[in-house]
Amino acid sequence: MGQRAEKRTGNRNETGGKAAGAVCAFLGVWACLESVKSGSAPALSNSALSVLLFALLMPVCLRAFREGAYPALTRLCGACGALFLGTAWFWGKQLDGNGNVDFLSAKTWLVPLAFAVSFGPVFSWLFSCGKKGGGQEDPVRRGKSRAQGEKGFFLNDVWVRIGRRIAGHPIRFGAPGLFLAWLPVFLAVYPGFFAYDATDELNQVLSGEYVTRHPLIHVLLLGKTALWGEELTGSYNAGIAVYVLAQMAAMALLLSWAAGEIGTLCERSRWKNGIRAGTWLFFAFFPAISLYVLCTVKDTPYTAAMLAVILLLLRMEREPDRFWKDRKAQAGLAVALLCMALLRNNGFYIFLALIPILLVRAGRKRIRRMGCLLLLALLCYFGVNGGLKAALHPADTDVQETLTVPIQQLARVWKDSPETFSASDREALFEVLPAEALEYYTPKLSDPVKIGFDKEAFQENPGRYLSLWARIGLKAPFTYANAWLMTSYGFWYPDTVIDVYNGVRDYVDSSWFSFETEEPGVRNSLLPGLEEIYRKISLEIWVQRVPVLSMLFSPGFLCWVYVLGGLYLVSCRRFKTAAAFSPLALNWLTVLLGLTYLVRYVLIFWFALPVLAAVCGAPEGESAGEKKAPGHP
Repeated sequence: MGQRAEKRTGNRNETGGKAAGAVCAFLGVWACLESVKSGSAPALSNSALSVLLFALLMPVCLRAFREGAYPALTRLCGACGALFLGTAWFWGKQLDGNGNVDFLSAKTWLVPLAFAVSFGPVFSWLFSCGKKGGGQEDPVRRGKSRAQGEKGFFLNDVWVRIGRRIAGHPIRFGAPGLFLAWLPVFLAVYPGFFAYDATDELNQVLSGEYVTRHPLIHVLLLGKTALWGEELTGSYNAGIAVYVLAQMAAMALLLSWAAGEIGTLCERSRWKNGIRAGTWLFFAFFPAISLYVLCTVKDTPYTAAMLAVILLLLRMEREPDRFWKDRKAQAGLAVALLCMALLRNNGFYIFLALIPILLVRAGRKRIRRMGCLLLLALLCYFGVNGGLKAALHPADTDVQETLTVPIQQLARVWKDSPETFSASDREALFEVLPAEALEYYTPKLSDPVKIGFDKEAFQENPGRYLSLWARIGLKAPFTYANAWLMTSYGFWYPDTVIDVYNGVRDYVDSSWFSFETEEPGVRNSLLPGLEEIYRKISLEIWVQRVPVLSMLFSPGFLCWVYVLGGLYLVSCRRFKTAAAFSPLALNWLTVLLGLTYLVRYVLIFWFALPVLAAVCGAPEGESAGEKKAPGHP
């Protein structure tokens, strides 16, 4: 009787699992089709595509339920990942197609929930599979490879020796290779990409009138180098080329060191050779890397500093005793944090937000040493930045940059429903934002309106205008939300076409990269064919429309990758490893409050991608020296 009862219970559980899998698959199909709706939506949802999608999703859902109950943390991470992806996909589609999210529509909330219910178990299953696989290299397979090499596979043995030599001396062998890989691109775009506010920074040096909009240390480095080139040779091209070549050399050294650190992270992974080779090839040839290495924009050294912070934090967790005995590593972390804070204004706020995180991660035994390290970096920041301000007397433009989102919100309400403003509200609005400036409102870019903002009027009575912003926000909260989302959705929606600057200067139908050498520099290409290839990647829309390939160029897709990667690490209880990516996450949060969405603001997404691959592909708990919790599988 007992066996029959158990059999009936098992049958009921199996039937229930199949029913749950079918329901989840159906909800997933509905959520996916709602997220890609267009004018032909009814035909699409009733077409054979829905049946095909259901047939593909059903086996995955069934397998996810068949595997049994997952740990609560794994289920939570899977549900959070699915909810984020569903919300980003459905809301992003509305913003991209209609210019707003319909917050009053039930589907706006139900579709992400359906996505979470459907794909939450799927992500939980995938996370569980990753933990079971662990990326551990099979010792039997490794032994066979060695035996084959000893028996006479000469070519294989040669590659093994080369790999070991490069792994043992990553900077010596990797840096020259990276520099040489970027050199043809430099020749194709000589003297380099003098773009993204470069002319403005040079003009500050020439006129002696500085502003705080750009980091003063970068303004001096770039402006003085270009000026010295002109004084010595009579051409600004020489100074620009020297700056770009110096940056190429510095980035080659740093990225080769990074490749060595990444190789150490995946030392015991079965995919270690692929990750090592892929990392070097990615740094050498992927356009997002090579183009920005050759660009004078401040985001390149800023991103390099942030990458160094992430890798040093991972080393600190992997080898804590060795890290705290290595003064060079500690000095490197302090310098990287200092450079990150000096090279972008939001870098300083990221530094401040990292202080409590790093103190907690240091633990009780080393909290004082970490505190001293952070205090030293902070004092150096105030010393350098304060000294430059005292010497250069820059005009303060931080107010406009800080109020980017409120300015855009007020401008959108004025455009969509000017009747929301009372007579007194209009008077206050026009004092800081003239009617002429409000007419230039552009949903995806705040610059046209922000330029007309009267900073002096605001500073005379900031409370008056902040109360205006709050009053209008209470009357039009959804308009405020859409105004903000329209300038940031490209950072989390994969299908976004980056076209915010279309029609300006050399931009055609894409603003993925500023492929220009601004005046007073002059482009003198020595390899025009290669130049044309990179021009099409930067300024034409086709690369953002190629299936699959386009996702490698999408900030929104890489955001999804990092969210799922971070949740996978959390589901494995590798909290300290996940926390090492805090600078990247904080950078993403700060740029959501910026003027628009551009690749350069989240350049770290590309530079840190091999790091994420290495830590996720490493055996559980090996990448950062973390111990498994008792009873944790």
